[in-house]
Amino acid sequence: MNLLAHLHLSDGRPAAEAAGNLLADFLRRSGAEAPDADFAAGVRLHRAIDAFADADSVLRAVRAGFASPWRRWGGVLLDVAGDYFLARDWPRYAAGPLRAHVDARLAEIHRYLQAGAPRLAPLAERLRTEEWLTACGSSAGLRRAFERIARRSPAAAVLRGAEREIERRQPELQAAFGDFYPRLRARCAAGQPFSASSP
Repeated sequence: MNLLAHLHLSDGRPAAEAAGNLLADFLRRSGAEAPDADFAAGVRLHRAIDAFADADSVLRAVRAGFASPWRRWGGVLLDVAGDYFLARDWPRYAAGPLRAHVDARLAEIHRYLQAGAPRLAPLAERLRTEEWLTACGSSAGLRRAFERIARRSPAAAVLRGAEREIERRQPELQAAFGDFYPRLRARCAAGQPFSASSP
């Protein structure tokens, strides 16, 4: 799951825990540490969600269907595709407008980070101002998401243009997301239903 899904799966949780779930991958890349126990719980939730997705038989079958050069990056393609379907079909999964929901939640997270983890606060603001979570439900937003990932490393550059593979396999990928995401939400709604290593 990608950024929008991790934020959505934090509904009902404290801002600190939502921040950890949303920003866990950035924390790892920056070498920063979890500022408190609630943030650390969010990081554990993030990792457990990703492990649950990696082990799911429906998603594994879809990942196996990616041809070269996409197969190596199949997990990334599925993560980005998941946010694309979630944003595009937001009323199916949540009440209220997508932008209002995301902006309100990111504002809570930003206030928490300013007080407890100021090093990460600009990142939360960047997610809002650059519309990383709200623009991903369009073809243009899908392309920009892959372009951002492609800039992370020379190896990731192959992901430029990956939106065409998502569009080509859209019916299959959408069906897989529609099967998996409600099951994942049910697990998350139960509290802390996963186990994962400490951040």
